[in-house]
Amino acid sequence: MNTYIETLPTLVIIVLFVVALVILSQAADKLIEEAVSMSLVLGLSKMVVGATILSVGTTLPEVASSVAATLNGNAQLGLGNAVGSVITNTSLVLGIGAVGGLLPIRKETKKTFMILTFTALLFIGTSIAFGDFPREGLLPRSFGLLFLLAVPFYIWYTVKKKPEAILGDIEEVEKETGKNEEGKSSGIKKSVWLLLLSSLGVTLGATLLVSTAEITAARMGIPDSVIASTIIAFGTSVPEVSTTLVATRYGHGELAIGNVLGANMMNFILVMGATITLLPTGQVVPEIYYLLQFPFLLLLFGLLSYPMFSKKLNAVNRKHGFVLLGIYAVYLLTNFI
Repeated sequence: MNTYIETLPTLVIIVLFVVALVILSQAADKLIEEAVSMSLVLGLSKMVVGATILSVGTTLPEVASSVAATLNGNAQLGLGNAVGSVITNTSLVLGIGAVGGLLPIRKETKKTFMILTFTALLFIGTSIAFGDFPREGLLPRSFGLLFLLAVPFYIWYTVKKKPEAILGDIEEVEKETGKNEEGKSSGIKKSVWLLLLSSLGVTLGATLLVSTAEITAARMGIPDSVIASTIIAFGTSVPEVSTTLVATRYGHGELAIGNVLGANMMNFILVMGATITLLPTGQVVPEIYYLLQFPFLLLLFGLLSYPMFSKKLNAVNRKHGFVLLGIYAVYLLTNFI
């Protein structure tokens, strides 16, 4: 695919890049929807469906694009996508949600934030300990396996501590799947075909996204890490943006912030876990991450800790939202300078 795309004009490649983002996002949404629908028709409990399909499905675009990049020999694009998605979710997505409405912080949200912060510090600390810091860092393959092993435990924790955030997402789907026995068989067949087509769409979208991103970055002289941590990260975070807007619009801000933190956690343990595990020698972390990406990540977590643990606030408000959006704007600017 790369050989053919390289012969195309830059403008056409950029258009294909946007098309790939749309295909990946839409196919991932449809894949989740049909998987949930078929699972409910087959009689699986809402708890099982929510804990597995929805929890993993929210980061499917990031997983697909990062794994595709790694298999294509560009592990840096996968790393940039995962770290950039966490930064984008914490600044842009939460910022938009807070400007649109108050984001209340529950006790469970604070616990999730503490786990996420510990995971981020472990991620950065491990890369420093095993790498040639400050020139570069290294995340060994065993670390990726450890993160993947943490996925089922985190899903269990999510179900145990805040099932309402998961179960609420599939209420509408459950209503639509309340069919009689005669329609059940045809419904399953339809879901299977749609699952196959959606899976094909995710694979095609991720592969096309990686190829066009690599070629565009090379032609413009922009590092892959910048393209991945900004443009691709934004594109794969679009589902979180729409979910947050809908949640805040209907007065469910606590679910919006919970979903964002959960997506960030999955970006670390699932997306990076899968990416690092595919690399026999581990994931190399370039110097630019310690100069740019990681400082912004720690800054965002530090600022968010104030409303998280303040006894007076207990919410992310509009003022915080504008600050988060401002940080995202500075992050984009510094990446392209």
